[in-house]
Amino acid sequence: MSDELSKRELFSSEDDADNDDEECSTSTDERVELLDYERNVMLDTFSDDVLFILAKGLGLERLVLHHLHLYSDPKLLVFIVNTTPADECYFISNLKEISKSCLPRVINSDVSTKDREILYMQGGIHFITSRILMVDLLQNRVPVKNVAGIIVHHAHQLLSGFQESFILRLYREKKADGFVKAFSDNPNVFTSIGELQRLVSRLYIRRVRLLPRFDVDVKRALDLYTPKMIEMCSDLPHSMRKVQSALVDIIRTCVNELKQCSTGFDIITEEESSHPSSGLNPSMLEIQLKCQQFSLTEKQQRLLNDLKQLRNLLYQAEELDAATLYRNLLNIRRDKDLLTNNSGWIFTQTASKLFIEIEQMYYPKWSALKSVLEEIRITYKARRKSNLSDSPIVLIGGGREVCFLIRDLIKWGLKRFKWVKRSQIISELTTKSNSREPQAEPLWDPDRVILSVSSLEDEQKNDIVTTVKADQKLIVRRGRKRRKLIDEEISKKRAIDNGQTRLVQFGIVQYKRLKEKAETNYNNAIAEPNSNVEVSDEGSCKQTDEPLKESDPLLLIIPHGEKYSILRQLKCLAPNFVILYHSDLTTLRLLEIYKACNVDHDLFIYVLMYRESNEEERYLYSLRNEQLAFEQLVREQGSLLIPREYDTARETTNCLNLAKSSRNAGGRIEPEESENPKIIIDMREFNCELPTILYKRGIDLVPATLEVGDYILAPDVAVERKALDDLVQSLHSGRIFKQIEQMLRHYENVILLIESNKRDNFRKITGGPFQGELSRRCRETRGLFTILVRTYPQLNVVWTMDPTNSAEMFEEFKLNKLNPDVNKAIALRSDVENIVITEATGKEQCIENLPKVKRFNSVLQRQLARLPSMNMNDVVRLMSSDKVNCLLDIINADMEKIFDITNNETQAATLYKFFSTDFREEGV
Repeated sequence: MSDELSKRELFSSEDDADNDDEECSTSTDERVELLDYERNVMLDTFSDDVLFILAKGLGLERLVLHHLHLYSDPKLLVFIVNTTPADECYFISNLKEISKSCLPRVINSDVSTKDREILYMQGGIHFITSRILMVDLLQNRVPVKNVAGIIVHHAHQLLSGFQESFILRLYREKKADGFVKAFSDNPNVFTSIGELQRLVSRLYIRRVRLLPRFDVDVKRALDLYTPKMIEMCSDLPHSMRKVQSALVDIIRTCVNELKQCSTGFDIITEEESSHPSSGLNPSMLEIQLKCQQFSLTEKQQRLLNDLKQLRNLLYQAEELDAATLYRNLLNIRRDKDLLTNNSGWIFTQTASKLFIEIEQMYYPKWSALKSVLEEIRITYKARRKSNLSDSPIVLIGGGREVCFLIRDLIKWGLKRFKWVKRSQIISELTTKSNSREPQAEPLWDPDRVILSVSSLEDEQKNDIVTTVKADQKLIVRRGRKRRKLIDEEISKKRAIDNGQTRLVQFGIVQYKRLKEKAETNYNNAIAEPNSNVEVSDEGSCKQTDEPLKESDPLLLIIPHGEKYSILRQLKCLAPNFVILYHSDLTTLRLLEIYKACNVDHDLFIYVLMYRESNEEERYLYSLRNEQLAFEQLVREQGSLLIPREYDTARETTNCLNLAKSSRNAGGRIEPEESENPKIIIDMREFNCELPTILYKRGIDLVPATLEVGDYILAPDVAVERKALDDLVQSLHSGRIFKQIEQMLRHYENVILLIESNKRDNFRKITGGPFQGELSRRCRETRGLFTILVRTYPQLNVVWTMDPTNSAEMFEEFKLNKLNPDVNKAIALRSDVENIVITEATGKEQCIENLPKVKRFNSVLQRQLARLPSMNMNDVVRLMSSDKVNCLLDIINADMEKIFDITNNETQAATLYKFFSTDFREEGV
């Protein structure tokens, strides 16, 4: 009962807070206003390990922020993983406002190991990289007993990676009762059969909570206070419709041709071809082919490049001006490289008609935007007469190019803007225009039109991270002092003041000053019509002395793709009018949530859209796809297999007999003294599944940053693991040759592990370079692999079908082998020549075991060894000689000088003949 009361106390609404006593344990200053469905969700899942799957734009960042605020307590240690720098900046800036008692930490590579251990003991929210958390868990640096739970952001990305899943396995193994909460706003990822079950197994959770837009609680909360939406639908002109239809037809033709030259694709792609919007969105076949670049034929590669190019042209035809589209088409025709790699669509009759229709294109959205701005100006005049507060107007465009176009359109006016764009097309045709340039008739006061910068400037991002790091250093210093002097007075003082983070260091004071300055300058701008104000992304304003002709409110133009920028502008500016130049589902929902959170705030949304166009079809397609995805998730949710206990048990490794030094009882191994097998693994390898399987089979993993090898199984055994696509890229770039050479230099037994995946074999689209594909690139790949094997005959190549098979092979390789030394493995450097060749034996030895000797260039050694009549001893003698400085001296030397260097008449004659022969004249 008390637990239920505490939960309702934490998630109480603002109205409930007014009725509480002032001595309530949870202060009203740190309360966050929740929507009804958010409060119900958090009450329902408070004590559960749950995966939240929300519709796009439905407030994922708000739900994550509420959980972070809930667990912002020094007594709790909570990690949040898989976040981007933009996520961290947004959450930290909001947490600094609502949770001042326990501010978050940022743990990255700049924080040392000792400092991390001190910060872990401080508790609170920690934004940490997955790699650092994984290493600290394996090395037992994290006080797991203090860890309350782990929050996983962008949980759908775990389907393509294993690092976060391995972290959760380690956490569940050491603490089964801690919570795990994962968040995702991409339901379309889970449309494949079994994807949801696979993600639930990797997250080690017991429950899935779905939040679509048609959820009863969500619908009730958002439909109760809806913004006033005005749709400005325009008919698509005949010229624009013909241009877009021609581009869509070319795209569909390329997609069908791509299907004909690709075998083994799924049935889903057949259903997509008959869909009305099949040419507007990438098909499943294209997505699968892009994931298998190593096995593409030349025709497939050309078609994929053309499809990307055509969809970019379609976007320009819908959103940009005709001059930009015309110029890009001409560039394709004039570029020889593009024509060479083109699949042939540019030479078709349909492509030729594009140039004719483009000259007649015009965009009714421009006229609709003019009408909207005039209507808003009239409404603002009426609001001022009623003494209602003014606020800036926010115009959300498409991409950045569209935002620049809208800015020029508003500042120049329709007539001049059309004349400029028409002149650009005429200039491309190298003809002269006789029309006069019209005067500018701005649609809005040009001085009041602001094009917003990016969501956060790099300097502002660095300021947030720098202040966090500065505060963490202070905490670390205090922690070291407390380790030396544990006194009651110091602990009491720290509990009062020293343990708390200073707000100035985190930029809260600076943020408040910016906000107050923005509000003050904006109010002054409204009160003084002759002032000119510019608004930055954070809402700060700049005031100039140029007088304004009209007192138009500020018009801020921002791109629609930057979610955090839109949220920040809505919070700082509180606009009453929002114009959507491009219909976007995510942006519309963000505005719905903003209105639901600000009930008394008037919000008018103008949506500009072409009627019966590709834009409308794409919007409806995304809405329909999301609904189908949630319906499938609801059905799959009922058949999920949730285990009663998490499967974190590890297998025993009694089958591996580890050798001991002969000095210790003749090498005999006592059962109680046997050491658990260990494998040193490169940090980058934890993104694959193999380390998780090795750990499950009872092998201890030692993470390290290795420059030589990926897996060190024993002091003399190193493994380089390559997936098929990685192997092909390494062969063509030459990286694999250098890697194998470095491994052979330091290890006696070198293994190249080529790992495929059973899951990919069932949906193989092309044969690939190692399955008989006869394309030129595949033939080159097989040739390079043959050169690799023949160049290094001592290399062992092992092929495995899946990571489980690879783990079994590793166990066989480790039989009767000592555990590797991590310090020696880390000490090896690929860019330092640690090996010399002695004249007596010609064998490689480590420099550390020899006196001061001359280091040799391994590449030059290999080149000299390929010369006729030269062996390794001759190479060492030649490179050790003081009579020559470089290879060029030998090439330009005469017969006598070469004999003086080699002291071998036959060898000197052979080398002189080789260097002096002109093989072009010999016909070789």
